[in-house]
Amino acid sequence: MKSTISTIALATIVAIASLSQAHAQTQASRVSVPFAFECGGTSFAPGTYIFSKTDGDHLSLRTNQNMSIVLASVGHVLSAPARGYVTFNKYGNRYFLAEYHPSNSGTEIDLPRSKKERIVARDYAMNSAEPGRVQLALNDSDWLR
Repeated sequence: MKSTISTIALATIVAIASLSQAHAQTQASRVSVPFAFECGGTSFAPGTYIFSKTDGDHLSLRTNQNMSIVLASVGHVLSAPARGYVTFNKYGNRYFLAEYHPSNSGTEIDLPRSKKERIVARDYAMNSAEPGRVQLALNDSDWLR
């Protein structure tokens, strides 16, 4: 009887530890961005970036040289995309990061428009032009946990 209780207690501890570790894992994805873009009032050069959702409502963008954390709106989708992607709003030759959708995740991360983007969008609308949307696929083979 003592052996059975000990086994159940040990199994419970292992299960709780596994859940805590799984919850602490960060979803991160690598994406190659061939153009300069802006996000959260910061300008980014073309290059390869690692996108990851941090605890709370923040998105981290990293390169080998730099890291930036921006406030985001985290939501959930009913059907997770098999292939992850990032979306940019395009106004002429200016790009603004708008969304991050990790692969096989029910999470969607929307980035609020910065003050710069709101100004550019207003000027664009005054010229009766619609902004473009550009989606880039995440490099799923480089998907990190």
